[in-house]
Amino acid sequence: MKKQLGLLALLTLSSTAPALAGPQGLAFPQAYRSWAHAKSMVIPDPAHPLAGFHHVYVQPEVVADYRAGKVLPSGAQLVVAFYEVVEQGGTTNQGALKMVAVMKKDPGAKATGGWRYGAFDSAGKALEIDVVTGCYNCHAAQKARDYLFSTWQ
Repeated sequence: MKKQLGLLALLTLSSTAPALAGPQGLAFPQAYRSWAHAKSMVIPDPAHPLAGFHHVYVQPEVVADYRAGKVLPSGAQLVVAFYEVVEQGGTTNQGALKMVAVMKKDPGAKATGGWRYGAFDSAGKALEIDVVTGCYNCHAAQKARDYLFSTWQ
């Protein structure tokens, strides 16, 4: 009976385990849309690698520090949801979700300024990314701001 309960517990844990984002091991934050919405912006140039509408969400536990522009504590998470830009009827609109990017503060991530980075497709499936060239190399320019581009709007 003990062996059966142990197996049941293992199966339950494995079936509820979150999706991971490649080598960074970040879980897709299912409830990010309920987090504090910090900012929205758009990069309309389709030639830009991050073209689209961007919505920045901040984990509730760190909103006060983020709003105050403080260095965020270990474990803090931010999400940027990227959407297509759709020109229609003389207006510019948000289209389909393209990607969800995640940043998680981890002092052990020394090669990336103390942050782990991950990306997920619109279905929440982890994308394999090179976090140094795809994320950190741009964020390094914001070292004085804890590697963050966004501020509370």
